[in-house]
Amino acid sequence: MKRIEFFIKKISYSTGENIDLTQVPMMMRRKLSPAGKIALSTMLQCNEDGIKKLCYASRYGELERVVKLIRQEHEENEISPAGFSFSVHNSTVGLFSLINNLHCAYNSVAAGEDTFSAGLLDAVLNKEKTLFCYAESVDRFESISILLDVKDGEHVRIFANTENLEPNSFTEFIKGGRYICPLYILERV
Repeated sequence: MKRIEFFIKKISYSTGENIDLTQVPMMMRRKLSPAGKIALSTMLQCNEDGIKKLCYASRYGELERVVKLIRQEHEENEISPAGFSFSVHNSTVGLFSLINNLHCAYNSVAAGEDTFSAGLLDAVLNKEKTLFCYAESVDRFESISILLDVKDGEHVRIFANTENLEPNSFTEFIKGGRYICPLYILERV
């Protein structure tokens, strides 16, 4: 992997506190899961005009809703269409694009333990103004959204983890340190 450089214009991180969904219509807000609320809140905080692509990464997506649908099908032999529509992996990013009237492409990434790093790399490789969101919904609720750009903001680079350094949490990057994953290292320039 060659070194890739990009810029972070905005970053928002939440574990469930300070969720602001005032931009979301009440009927849509009621349908969101706790993970969806946190993710949508961080995405809204990083939103601005000119976004060309969206990238949403979640290891399990809307797992709570999927489990509920499985139980419903097992017990009642039917599935609620409304429940199904919000159970798909990309429902949060789809709702975000609807609320903001965005007509751009978006990816939805799930890569097991490497979901954050794979999703972020996917967003960076767009080489356009991209809003990236990672949401976790198992064991804890947390979300990080990052508005990436090719020219404005905090200068960041990604380079290969050729020394096989021990991976750490992306929260280290939020605190000002480096984010290390098995494939690459993310650091401020």
